[in-house]
Amino acid sequence: MYIITATFDSEAAFARTSELLALGDSPERLAERLGITRDLQVVKEGVVAASFKKVVTDIVRLKHFVDLERQIEDIKSGKTMARFLGAGFKEKQIAKLEDERRKFGSLIEAPRWFYKQPRVQLLSAIRDYALDGSLQGDAAWIEMEESKLVFPIVQMYESADQTFAEALAAQLEKPLKDIDPRWLLEKFEGNRSITFDFEKGLALYYTPAPAH
Repeated sequence: MYIITATFDSEAAFARTSELLALGDSPERLAERLGITRDLQVVKEGVVAASFKKVVTDIVRLKHFVDLERQIEDIKSGKTMARFLGAGFKEKQIAKLEDERRKFGSLIEAPRWFYKQPRVQLLSAIRDYALDGSLQGDAAWIEMEESKLVFPIVQMYESADQTFAEALAAQLEKPLKDIDPRWLLEKFEGNRSITFDFEKGLALYYTPAPAH
């Protein structure tokens, strides 16, 4: 896939992010600065602190699912004591674990719920604005395999990372002005902004296709 890379000014990125996070008491001004006045209701809801304990609960549940998957695979590949107890015992163990796995239902609901939250949508917009406010004039298209791009929240759901989930929930539950700007730039996701690499001073991002 093709994305854009450009150097960015880390101080400007921090300043822009901090400035916007401080506008939690003025959702109208915040929406105007972000250029999303059409989504003012989302901004108003996003500045209000809400509980994100569901994120941790969902990840604990997903971790259980991943563990079940691993157990099933281990039994099928002969990595457990079940291989010494006969084919019938092995089949019963697999059937039992698969039945438990079916009880989980659709796993897509957890990330779907998360990305619909107004605070998540607002923080993504703030992250994108920091990108626009700190880019230099050397933007260039590059080709990169999608598998090499880092999306921290996607990875959290894929790996059932409970430690990351707890840190994520803790930041999201803070008053808007108290959210860590660096965390937002390094550990969150945007609609356009992909990565802020502070060591290299590089940003990776999408850009909308020009209208014809």
